[in-house]
Amino acid sequence: MPPREAELTDPQARLFLQEAWRALEHAGQRTADLAGTRCGVHAGVMMNDYQDLIERTSEHARLAQVMQGNSNSLLAARIAYHLDLKGPAVTVDTACSSSLVALHQACQALWLGDADMMLVGGVTLYLTELPHVFMSRAGMLSPTGRCRPFDAAADGIVPGEGCAVVVLKPLSRALADADPVHAVIRASGLNQDGRTNGITAPSAASQARLIGDTLGRFGLDASGIDYVEAHGTGTPLGDPIEVTALNKVFAPAARPVGSVPIGSVKGNVGHTSAAAGLAGLLKAIGVVRTGDIPPSLHCTPHTLNPAIPFGEGPFTVATERRTLPAAPGGRPRRASVSSFGFSGTNAYVVVEQAPHRPAP
Repeated sequence: MPPREAELTDPQARLFLQEAWRALEHAGQRTADLAGTRCGVHAGVMMNDYQDLIERTSEHARLAQVMQGNSNSLLAARIAYHLDLKGPAVTVDTACSSSLVALHQACQALWLGDADMMLVGGVTLYLTELPHVFMSRAGMLSPTGRCRPFDAAADGIVPGEGCAVVVLKPLSRALADADPVHAVIRASGLNQDGRTNGITAPSAASQARLIGDTLGRFGLDASGIDYVEAHGTGTPLGDPIEVTALNKVFAPAARPVGSVPIGSVKGNVGHTSAAAGLAGLLKAIGVVRTGDIPPSLHCTPHTLNPAIPFGEGPFTVATERRTLPAAPGGRPRRASVSSFGFSGTNAYVVVEQAPHRPAP
């Protein structure tokens, strides 16, 4: 990319390029060998305020590279262009659920035979004051500047910035190619809230339907989920609705109160918007790989939000580091990940411990 083009390209697109390359290297893929292959790219991105910054400050604001460098449609296509990839390249914007929606769609591309390998990512950077101004005027931001999922003092979101990219292959092919396998996507699904009491308001009924339908479609049930990585934004409205929805699915499994740990990475890194779903996925992958659950921050057992119906289901907030007990029957560990967009588009994924492979 020439220097002028790079200067005028959205830093989100630049960061996605870097992380996509790094993900391929980490996956043991020789980028030179990917030319002409059916490798696809699905990327979640929510907004772009860099063009506003260019308009204010750059003498080059009318160059064609501004249009090309700040079109979200090119964010996924750019890495496909540079590496000559022939699989589907799609940019996804469903707001906060964008990256997990991208993951679900990438899984479908693999299941349906549209691709042999997929790059999936999400990225959010805030480059001017405008997103913060808009979120503040919408009443979304925490006035204390601290994200407190599930806590009685939860008072709003804290924006975070981030980029995450993962590489997906069908498990049989990854094993045959001796690729490093960190986890298995065991199930995924999407749905929409439809009409609620406001276009950005969540729906407990839709969330519960998505979770129950996804588990059932993939032959799973709530008794087989060992850890729940919640959307968990730390808002007085969202957290109680989410746990209410989870209870509706998990309570019939008759698991004891306090037996299923739940957490939210947003207490650790903030709400990374379009990257938030993959941030939760990466945490869940760490849980199923190691069996260790990192603490969900800024919440204690003594300060739980009383509006959250923890007594009506099996969940307990993982406020301290803990280790999962061995799964019944020697089955692999499993964790679920939820991501809900203020667009009303909801995504749900179950990730499973990778199969054991003997050392070579």
